[in-house]
Amino acid sequence: MDEPFGALDPLTRDALGNDYRALHERLKLTTVMITHDITEALLLADRIAVMRSGRLIEVGTAAELAVSREPYVAELMTTPRRQAARLAALLPEGGAA
Repeated sequence: MDEPFGALDPLTRDALGNDYRALHERLKLTTVMITHDITEALLLADRIAVMRSGRLIEVGTAAELAVSREPYVAELMTTPRRQAARLAALLPEGGAA
């Protein structure tokens, strides 16, 4: 699947992502999903292959990639944390708007 959730609004994207994950687990399917969204990959994939400039540079689980020594992968893995910190700073106490 090539960017299957890329053009969706956030609510639909989240709902379909949850449905995809449940279906994937229930049917024990092997799928290949292409995405530029590291958060989407972390939430949906069992294993993630990271490419840069057309070359495969690392493959692993989210936990394995989180401790990568490969500089590009390490920087890529900090993106969701930075985004979460910015969102937390914008939201009132308790996290609800």
